[in-house]
Amino acid sequence: MIAAFVNPHSRANRKNPLWAKRFARVLGTSGRVIAAPSLAMLDEEVRTLVATPPRVIAVHGGDGTLHQTLTALVRAFGDRPLPPIAILGGGTMNVVASSLGVRVPAVPFLTRLVELYRAGLPPAVIYRHCMRVGDHVGFVFGNGLLANFLVEYYAGHQYGPARALWLLARLFLSMLVGGPFVRRVFKRFKGAIIIDGQPLEFSSLMAVGAGTVREVGLGFKLFHRADDDLDRFAVLAIHAGARALVSDLMAVRTGRGISPTHALSTAACDLEIRPLERDTPYTIDGDIYRAQDSLLITLGPKLAIVDPHH
Repeated sequence: MIAAFVNPHSRANRKNPLWAKRFARVLGTSGRVIAAPSLAMLDEEVRTLVATPPRVIAVHGGDGTLHQTLTALVRAFGDRPLPPIAILGGGTMNVVASSLGVRVPAVPFLTRLVELYRAGLPPAVIYRHCMRVGDHVGFVFGNGLLANFLVEYYAGHQYGPARALWLLARLFLSMLVGGPFVRRVFKRFKGAIIIDGQPLEFSSLMAVGAGTVREVGLGFKLFHRADDDLDRFAVLAIHAGARALVSDLMAVRTGRGISPTHALSTAACDLEIRPLERDTPYTIDGDIYRAQDSLLITLGPKLAIVDPHH
């Protein structure tokens, strides 16, 4: 059986609420569509899969949908490995799929999965760890600048690449005049950072990020070392100021990363963040959370991600 999770609140499903019906037609008797209206219902649906796990779990929606679905699955399955995960995309942000080279339209992808299932063949997979961030799992973590930008992004009424580019342009103009917008977005994180048990010398940082995939959106490969060691996650501690980071934009876009004079870039198995201020924003795969205390990030389970190109 194939279980296809659909986020009824995702951008694609709000624009076209018939996605679930299309997937149901493709699946036929080979699976079922799960469109949980809330996180509580998602947990309930996931628990029904544990006794008899599906052959494949497909997820339609963006990075946030994938993050919430995987969190529910890992919580329910515990130490047992998850079935292969097929990322169908369909959200405002599809960073994980893009980073892993999963760029196939949802319906043809699901159709191919059904064909393999009916033929009794397993799908080809690639393996990638996620991270445990507190009680959640995900592929990209960030605070400081990385979270502040998303807070501003979600403050609008429309999402997508056009809004992100507009915010970048607004940020650049605000930087020229030292306006309040650039000060708000570039508000520094203050606190202690411990990487694999070693305290970092900086107590004030532009951002702290971690990821098991390279991209963070708009093609920017912020975690350019994420593929170097697949049994650890990339860590980036940015200490340079706003103007200094402008010179790194092209390097990040092309996968060369931020200059080592502007940020510490390494790989780790655990990262502890102890903010000085309560209610400090951070992001997991594009979703915004608020830290009230110390936050521990560790390497999560190794996931089998379906490769649609084989």
